[in-house]
Amino acid sequence: MKPPRRTLALTAAALTAALLTGCGVRPTGVLDGGESVGGLTTGHRLYFVNQKGRLVAVPRPATRNESVEDPNGVIKGLLVGPNNVEAEAGLTTQVGADDYTLRIGAKLSNGQVYVNVPQDALSPNSSVEDRNLLGQLVCSIARSRAVLSGGKVRTDAVRVTVQTGDGRSKKYGCAELMG
Repeated sequence: MKPPRRTLALTAAALTAALLTGCGVRPTGVLDGGESVGGLTTGHRLYFVNQKGRLVAVPRPATRNESVEDPNGVIKGLLVGPNNVEAEAGLTTQVGADDYTLRIGAKLSNGQVYVNVPQDALSPNSSVEDRNLLGQLVCSIARSRAVLSGGKVRTDAVRVTVQTGDGRSKKYGCAELMG
């Protein structure tokens, strides 16, 4: 038995209406979503080590003891370590992890930052801990220099010279120590 013509016509009309209305989204013109989310983040950051052994940047307001102008103030901030919430999230610091790293110091000369790391603070076979120690120092200090530039210099563009107790020195950028 065939369905009546009227039922076929109503079914066809309903199906056509459903197809034409789609999911209810109406076409619009181009909408301006504003600026993209990319670009530089603002503000001071200190770099700590997460449970997977990777560096993580955390926002940190500059205080008298953790001044962004003085690289030694940045080192003091790393020495203080993560706050309670950050520590509960598994962040730690390599700075101050032993007596040798307590003797790390920095100086500015002609706009260049030099960080003195006692030879005993680094292992002879360049361990992950050494990379993280250097990364915390270099990235945190580089970030402070970028903040001081008012956004004219990116953190990755800042090079920090690390000098060891045995007279070696090498310039590092943050990106090469993030690995």
